[in-house]
Amino acid sequence: IHPLFLLAVLKPNTHLIVSGDAPAVIAKGGFSGLFPDSSDPAYSFAASNQDSAQWCDVRLTKDGVGICLPDIKMDNCTTISDLFPKGKKTYRVNGVSMTGWFSVDYNSIDLTNVIVSANAACSSNVLS
Repeated sequence: IHPLFLLAVLKPNTHLIVSGDAPAVIAKGGFSGLFPDSSDPAYSFAASNQDSAQWCDVRLTKDGVGICLPDIKMDNCTTISDLFPKGKKTYRVNGVSMTGWFSVDYNSIDLTNVIVSANAACSSNVLS
């Protein structure tokens, strides 16, 4: 277990708002301060706080399933290129040519073993 995770679990909340209540947590990508953005652990930890709200960047798959992913190019923040090495495509996105791996090229079942990673492009492990 990550030392910061233990600190967050074991240390009582000493940062109260003006009313004396604990602050609400609004978690974009889950609790991405401790875990990779949009990963299962990030969402699970954020959901464990009863006063949290969550939102994510939704990407659609070929079969219309929404997945939470912090970047439109899946190869910037997942292991997609390892699992589908020939999946690279080029699309025009908002008038800009982008090359990489995109969620619209895969059914949700295809993405079962894709892992979300924390790296330079998605610095914030299974898709949520």
